Amino acid sequence: MDAVYAVFFRLKEGKVVEVGALGEIMFESGIYVYVGSGGSNVFKRVERHFSQDKNCFWHVDYFSVEAEPLDYFILPESSSFECVLAGIAGAMGEPVEGFGSSDCGCGSHFFRLV
Repeated sequence: MDAVYAVFFRLKEGKVVEVGALGEIMFESGIYVYVGSGGSNVFKRVERHFSQDKNCFWHVDYFSVEAEPLDYFILPESSSFECVLAGIAGAMGEPVEGFGSSDCGCGSHFFRLV
C-alpha cells in the first residue's frame, strides 16, 4: 500500500533544536505539521514520530523528541502526493525551510500552523 501522512506536534515553549545537517533552528511555540510518505511501512513510520526513544536520523526525529505529538492522518495515495499535501500545508502555515524535503524539489515538508 502506498500512503502519505501528516503528523501534528505541539511545542509548548520556543526552543533551539539541533536538526542534523540543518544545524540549530529556533522553533517558536505552536502547532506544527510534518508531511511524509511511508508505503507499506507507514504505520511504523508514524509510530516512530510518536516515540521519544529513538536514534535521530530524519529531520523530524530531532524535533519530535522535543515536542508533544498530537495526532496524525494517513491517506492511501502514491508517494508523489506527499508534495501535494506539503503544498496544502504550506498554504496554511509557515514553512521551516529545507526541513524534511531533501529528496524532492519542495522548500519544506514541515510547517508551523499556529
